[in-house]
Amino acid sequence: MGFLDAIMQKRPRRGISKAVSMEMAEEWSGGDGIDMEHAVVIHARDRRKGLADQYGYISSLHGFRSLDWFIESQEILHRGARSYEIFVILTSDGARLRYYFDISSFHK
Repeated sequence: MGFLDAIMQKRPRRGISKAVSMEMAEEWSGGDGIDMEHAVVIHARDRRKGLADQYGYISSLHGFRSLDWFIESQEILHRGARSYEIFVILTSDGARLRYYFDISSFHK
């Protein structure tokens, strides 16, 4: 099913293509983001790119922002020399999930 078919049928398409996901993998590394110890490490030089990479990571798992998932809250925490951004998202099927990102590369 293509993107437009999913929109027309109001059935969200989950995730993004494998090729896009593999290309984006260069933008992040580390863990799966389940907690601070396993944070996704974002490799960006500025906030704008870093935020796009964070959205890209979440979209690679959950589909399109504002269609398949929505940001409920986000906050920045500092632990020693590291900076973390925590996103709480709501998925279109009602799940509330938390993701931890190490944003030290662009947030001091």
